[in-house]
Amino acid sequence: MKIPIAASLLAWALSSSAAAHELESNRATLVLRDSQHLLLTFFLDYPRVLHQVLAPQQPLKEFVLMYSAMNPAQLQSQLLEAQRKLQSGIAVRLHNGKAAVLAQWVWPEAKAVQTLMQQRAMQAVVAPADHAHAATMEIRTQASSSSTKDFNMITLQLPPQFQQVLVVSYQPKQVLMKPGIPSATIAF
Repeated sequence: MKIPIAASLLAWALSSSAAAHELESNRATLVLRDSQHLLLTFFLDYPRVLHQVLAPQQPLKEFVLMYSAMNPAQLQSQLLEAQRKLQSGIAVRLHNGKAAVLAQWVWPEAKAVQTLMQQRAMQAVVAPADHAHAATMEIRTQASSSSTKDFNMITLQLPPQFQQVLVVSYQPKQVLMKPGIPSATIAF
């Protein structure tokens, strides 16, 4: 008896809350290491991205509720489909126009995604949508090259489902420190 009441309350809250603000939390970090290894890390409002990939015609609130309660095997299948679509929309083009090969993808696990969906659904019950805070999920990939010049200038293409993304890129300065000896001056 308590479960149908809770489900009804949750459904009502999801259907009656205002739409959340568009988030500026979607971001990408590109780190060039050793001039030949490019690491890409995306921090995304993953429920929104999945919604745009899997069911853009469905209201976000319904999508979150449905996926928060989905059978784990079915969720895993849906996530694999979304990953294939998103992966095909991410491209790094080198200065010569060739595409870099992105490899070693790391996607959020199905259990973590479902937990986030459940949190998002419950957040809709306890907090107004305009005060909701979106938790981001991390996606990683990398590219390597035999040439030290391939990554000097690149162009990044992202799938439209990512929406607006803040891109930060840098090449870190690395220094090996010996025990007991202060580092050289570090400038930012």
